[in-house]
Amino acid sequence: MTLPDRAEVVSLLRRLDDPVCLEYPAVFDYGAEQRRFRSLVAGLEERFGCACEAEAGRQVQDASYLGQLVVPASATENGVAIFVRVSNFGGLALVGAEGPGIYDDAETLYLIAETDRGAVLEVLAALNYVPLLEDVLSSEYDGTSDALRDAYPLYPPTWFIRYFDYL
Repeated sequence: MTLPDRAEVVSLLRRLDDPVCLEYPAVFDYGAEQRRFRSLVAGLEERFGCACEAEAGRQVQDASYLGQLVVPASATENGVAIFVRVSNFGGLALVGAEGPGIYDDAETLYLIAETDRGAVLEVLAALNYVPLLEDVLSSEYDGTSDALRDAYPLYPPTWFIRYFDYL
């Protein structure tokens, strides 16, 4: 599995956008998505031979994302923690080094060893997640939700906020 290019990501973000539903889409099976997330955690723990720190369920409230896990640095080839944050929308899965907003895409690709990145992408693909990197998500949100824009009157929201943040 490879990462989608910028044009594919932009198209996907726009296609999944909902003018009314901010936290999750109108048709959303919370239980099934929690089970899939737990399978992701288990799959990465098995693949990396470690315990992953995970936040989901009651730990994530009023958010456009479902959960996040971290593969500890001690389990990776380059000694850099890998995070995966899963959106409530379209099976989007943000992959990065250490935590959201720390590195740009080029730095992330440099810091995460190719074998580790491949392992993460394989587990994501097996569970039908769509992997993304962060750069495209830092652009100003220009989608269909006036409610999202209204919620951020002091600064414009980003696509990251739309799909991967607290609201």
